[in-house]
Amino acid sequence: MEKVFDSKFLTSNLSGSSLKRYSNISIGSKATYLFAPHTVSELAEIIRTAVQNNLEVVPIGGCSNILFGNVGNRVIISDENLPKICEINGNLAHVSCNYKISTFIEEMKKHDLGGLEFLAGIPAHLGGTVHMNAGAFDKCLSSYVEFIEVIDRKSNLKKIPFNEVECQYRHISVQDFILNVGLRLESKSAQEISSEIGRIMALRKERHPYDFPSLGSTFKNPDGYFAGILIRDCGLAGKRIGDAQISEKHSNFFLNLGQATFQDYKALIALAQKEVFEQKGIKLELEVKVLN
Repeated sequence: MEKVFDSKFLTSNLSGSSLKRYSNISIGSKATYLFAPHTVSELAEIIRTAVQNNLEVVPIGGCSNILFGNVGNRVIISDENLPKICEINGNLAHVSCNYKISTFIEEMKKHDLGGLEFLAGIPAHLGGTVHMNAGAFDKCLSSYVEFIEVIDRKSNLKKIPFNEVECQYRHISVQDFILNVGLRLESKSAQEISSEIGRIMALRKERHPYDFPSLGSTFKNPDGYFAGILIRDCGLAGKRIGDAQISEKHSNFFLNLGQATFQDYKALIALAQKEVFEQKGIKLELEVKVLN
């Protein structure tokens, strides 16, 4: 470790620890390089050192859509200990990306600011939802983003107007470490926000499985189709490999019934892709990020 990263990083160095504790489905092995920096300058130095040594940097937050396998020599950086900021100027919130979505929505409710209720119930951090251009119920986070602040590969802090960022379905063109985000929110009463949160959560509980942990939607919806319906119609609802199971309630949700392994999950993903392609002629593209 010291040959690559200076010993001054030992306060944030968690290398050798298992990524299982970060995983939303409790799957993960030990990481060669794992950091949880406490300051932006420390984060910048870790990124600089990683780039100098040709090591891939992977930011993690809530890990609600990351499947950890053998991460090799990737430099995994958790945002958990970075400083939290939340500054309000009218309808604009300037906020650090290590806020949990649920916490941030509740915090904005105190200021009569809403709009992001469609993300209620997602166990993610803001940074991940921006990176993935998260969306649900015909709404998308990119509609609310004014700017992002990132640490680039040269360890420089940059503010990027979001109209300069290319947004696609579950993807944006910026792949740097997203530190803070500016969100233009809607003026709404706390009662309106609470009511909408209740409506969204009721819909999620009606449509999605919550009895076992998952990574949310496993596959992106192909144009004109719903991945879950394709998987279900191929007869795979309830299919189980080891302790990984395709949900019978929503077939785009793959569950960990208790002791599922990375291999179980990957085998189930491969099976779904194979059957949908053979039976429907459609290639399913992963929405979850697989690190292996």
